[in-house]
Amino acid sequence: MRTVCLFTLLAALAPAQSFSPLNCVASAVPALVHLEGLAERVGDIVLNCTGGTPNGTVRGDIRVISFGGNVTNKLNTSTGTLDAVLTVNVGAGDVSTGATAQVLANNQFAFASMNFNLGPTGNATLRITNVRVVPPQAPEQPFQLALATNGPSAIRVDNSPLTAGIATRGLLAAYSSTFVCTVSGLPSDITFNTLLNSGTRFASMRFTEGFSESFLKKIPLADQGTRIMARFSNFPAGARLFVPDGLAGSTATIPTAAGDLGLTPNGGRWTPTAAGQLLLARVKNTDVNGAGGSLSFTPAATVTDFSAMSEVFLSGGSGVAVFEVIDSNPTARESVQLPIFLALEQRPTGGSVSANVAASLGPISSDATPSNNPVPRFQALNPPSDCQALGDCNSGIFPKLAVETEGLVYNPIIGQFPQTRFVRVRNDAGGLLNWAAAVQYKTGSGWLSIDPPSGIGNGTIRVDATAAGLKPGIYEASLFIDAGPLAGSATLPVRMEAREIGPAPQLPPEISSVTHAATFAQTALAPGTIATLFGNRLKGDKVEVRVSDVLARIFFSNDTQINFEVPGTLPNSGTVNLFVSVDSRNSPAKVITLTTVSPGIFPNAILNQDNSVNTASTPALSGTAVQIFLTGMQVFGGAVTVKIHDYTVEPLYAGSAPGFIGLQQVNALVPATLQSITADLSVCAGAVCSPTRQITVRQP
Repeated sequence: MRTVCLFTLLAALAPAQSFSPLNCVASAVPALVHLEGLAERVGDIVLNCTGGTPNGTVRGDIRVISFGGNVTNKLNTSTGTLDAVLTVNVGAGDVSTGATAQVLANNQFAFASMNFNLGPTGNATLRITNVRVVPPQAPEQPFQLALATNGPSAIRVDNSPLTAGIATRGLLAAYSSTFVCTVSGLPSDITFNTLLNSGTRFASMRFTEGFSESFLKKIPLADQGTRIMARFSNFPAGARLFVPDGLAGSTATIPTAAGDLGLTPNGGRWTPTAAGQLLLARVKNTDVNGAGGSLSFTPAATVTDFSAMSEVFLSGGSGVAVFEVIDSNPTARESVQLPIFLALEQRPTGGSVSANVAASLGPISSDATPSNNPVPRFQALNPPSDCQALGDCNSGIFPKLAVETEGLVYNPIIGQFPQTRFVRVRNDAGGLLNWAAAVQYKTGSGWLSIDPPSGIGNGTIRVDATAAGLKPGIYEASLFIDAGPLAGSATLPVRMEAREIGPAPQLPPEISSVTHAATFAQTALAPGTIATLFGNRLKGDKVEVRVSDVLARIFFSNDTQINFEVPGTLPNSGTVNLFVSVDSRNSPAKVITLTTVSPGIFPNAILNQDNSVNTASTPALSGTAVQIFLTGMQVFGGAVTVKIHDYTVEPLYAGSAPGFIGLQQVNALVPATLQSITADLSVCAGAVCSPTRQITVRQP
């Protein structure tokens, strides 16, 4: 059953003379209001009245009753009056009726002592404004009012129900990553750019309107504009947080962004316009609920660039940062990003901590009565994700955790050195990947150590196992890697067999993974491809790699890695066994899949026409040639194309790189019409394209 809020207006008019009744037809313009709100302003109630005695005097009271939710207007505790307003227009504009809104109960009030004169037409328009209520708690839920007279009266009111508002989620949000607390430096001069350029750790929150005008600057009879609260908890001792004093939103000239949620890093620029641009100012010295305080600044009458930062006071690892809307565009659905910078001099106990960050509208309150508490005020409801509203859920701006190792196995001898394994962590999407690693023991404790315990972006975790102080036997644990709710997590099994001291075993080599050498992806490999395998005990006097019993050419090897050529004589499909032999000790076989073509571009392997490496500081000029070095197309005999941004071009040359085994080279012209940009580039062998690498292009 749908919940409906009803408002009833009861009018008792005492005419001072013989008086023709006013016949009134009521209407209201529904207002979208915050579902999270506790003091939401409903649409204006208008009574168009006709048929009254010309120049007659109207006296009396009007009662307003809410049957669905409490009235929560601002209360003057000394007079018992509310700040709801009743005006009348008899032809010369809205003027006061002389009535004051007197509290009768939590859900009703009356406009007492109404007194006004009609004009020569005998008509009037009554308008009730600034009525605030607790809306329904269901999304998209309308609430209605009804108007009626009570007993004999000189006013007749149409009793048709009126929709005064629709309750809607006002705040949506997104987070660029989890906030992992590890060592992070702080520059001496703290501004937005110095924090960004010095590598101080950061993460961003994004706030989006649930409906247009949800982010509203201060209006008459309100204590403040819409406030947004970022609430922090579980930060370790010594942590310091810094946030901007001003936030320029999506409709601003340049939005504020740190670069981890799809926008170019910038402190933000705001321009005063007639339409309005979203701008929020930090409110300092609020209470823990976000009430009170003072704005960090007021908007100037000129274009303003933002760079100032200020610290968030943390007590016991918790604190709040409150921002208030001071300008907005009420016709657009707006969003704004909040970069949060973390400074921490040393790792917390245990290596790292995943701190908590939450958001809500503010100030937070539980007061659902007429009172002198701030209006508007809100419940502390966590906002839903905004990615559906903005259409970027699958855009790749959010990170995605990938872990390349499937599990860890150790067999150390008690009393000897620890054994070491490595786990590779990778971001398979966009944004900023903040991750933290922790050990969860099933048997014993303290026999594993990890370094580093956290990181940003791609990285490698060293995991050491020691049997010191343990009895012989099997020990098990899990390595848990967490990158937050958006990027995901991974759990790797760990097994250690602690053995007594004895003759050093001649253990065979082992292979943990076989990857494409250019991308390190565990994918199908083409004959003639340069590949990389990772494992343990791969170093020796005589090292061999055999694929389907064909001896492979080795380019590089050490104890944990071998770069080799997948023999070109192998078939172009199916699966084959690969194994490593070290000093006549053979590893268990590793199954790999073969394919006709598997192109992959090496990192930093796009060269400009002058042979310089293509980077943001050394771009390629539009219309010039670039050289692309890759592997995976040795046996391909079909058409090769190059994709640069939205262009597909035919190569000037596509074939073996002179003097290199298993390496291919593709030369192509950058389209002369391509504007200055950093874009994706891939090489396609027929319908199979390489993973993209970035190329920076500049118009000459």
